[in-house]
Amino acid sequence: MTSIDDIRERLTEIRPHGAPDNIMALGLVHGVDAQDGTVVIHFAPPAMPPQLLNATIADIRRAVGALDGVRAVEVKLTSAVAQPPGGVAPSAAIPGVRDIIAVGSTKGGVGKSTVAANLALAFARLGQRVGLLDADVYGPSLPIMFGTGGRPQVTESKRILPLEKYGLRLMSIGFFLDDSSPVIWRGPMVMGLVRQFLKDVEWGALDILVVDMPPGTGDAQLTLVQQVPLAGGIMVTTPQEVATLDVQRGIAMFEQVKTPVLGIIENMSFYECPQCGTHDELFGSGGGERIARESGIPLLGRIPLLPDVRAGGDTGKPIVVDQPEHGVSQTFVAIARTVLETLEAQRFAAPPPEIIG
Repeated sequence: MTSIDDIRERLTEIRPHGAPDNIMALGLVHGVDAQDGTVVIHFAPPAMPPQLLNATIADIRRAVGALDGVRAVEVKLTSAVAQPPGGVAPSAAIPGVRDIIAVGSTKGGVGKSTVAANLALAFARLGQRVGLLDADVYGPSLPIMFGTGGRPQVTESKRILPLEKYGLRLMSIGFFLDDSSPVIWRGPMVMGLVRQFLKDVEWGALDILVVDMPPGTGDAQLTLVQQVPLAGGIMVTTPQEVATLDVQRGIAMFEQVKTPVLGIIENMSFYECPQCGTHDELFGSGGGERIARESGIPLLGRIPLLPDVRAGGDTGKPIVVDQPEHGVSQTFVAIARTVLETLEAQRFAAPPPEIIG
């Protein structure tokens, strides 16, 4: 007959995805009862997405239920599941989407969309299910960068189906506009569109939704951070002083809405001559490192100014998918891996909830 010690030993085999250790070592099991073949596990989960919580509970039932003499396994949560960072209830999130990451800049022309596109592809290379939302209403570039045409279909239930390419699910206002159509919209219209793309698109099951935000800290950005719980924001800058000064405002915006800034990416860090291999710092140097040092936010990586990166965006083949072994592609993959590790650490950083009763 299975003993309590046997059950506790079996529970050491349960390690939720992304957790640094098993549920016993993490102190998430607050009690084990067993009587007449029925086992009750008192489980105190940290803040985690509902699908991850359900998968962990299923693993507990499966593992303990396989023990000799166990006929039924009941998992009791010892407290309510905590809300995600920012205090947004789980019901406000996008169904099926685990983490939402906003890629922003407070200054235009820093290559934010190029970074967002290649970062999304890098996540996919690491085995993540990824969506990319182009929320830059006034300057949508996703259709050109991915070489996508046609308009998304709408289901009978009025849900918008994203287009798919290179393994990503894609959505942009650019899919609904002619090439020469100007976007002359006031704030309420912009906010309404962002809300629709967040709530009315059939994203399906995604590990990560990357949102390419418009530059600045205006209506679209505020709507995004108010509508859904963001796992974090990433700021894109170039090395020159005027760009790095603006980044501080973007960091302050995320902090004001209690969204963690996952890191800074310095784009166009230097020009690398393809023939001679020399590095020319056309926009100065050290800007990203200075912001990281002053703000305590990590510098995730430095992306050089290269013709191959520009050409990839113009031809609809971003460098990560067109030249996966290129040094820049490897840098994006390294950045994506660091971000994933940070997100997984965040999910298990909260202390276990207190026992009720």
